[in-house]
Amino acid sequence: MSSIKLYWSMIYPFLKVTLIGIVMFFALGLILSIPLCLLWNWLMPVIFGLPTITIPQTFGLSILITLLSPKEIDFVKKVISKKPESKLDDEMNKKLSKALDNISSQFDA
Repeated sequence: MSSIKLYWSMIYPFLKVTLIGIVMFFALGLILSIPLCLLWNWLMPVIFGLPTITIPQTFGLSILITLLSPKEIDFVKKVISKKPESKLDDEMNKKLSKALDNISSQFDA
């Protein structure tokens, strides 16, 4: 019996946080679906003759849209872009621009 209490005391905090996260996801998702639902029901039946939808259907539609059009998160680019440019980069850019000018001058008509 004490082993069950031990396991439960280890699992309970994780389950509590997980349950709160799931409830907050659905509550916030349903609240944020209200403007989409209002816009859909205002525009789509009039313009395209589509049926009106409910808030849970709007929540499902927003999840579907998110899954079908994922956005790439690039953490490396954000970290690198915050670094100031070094003198080596400036020198390299000058050399490259000179080389490109020399190459492009050969093709002038």
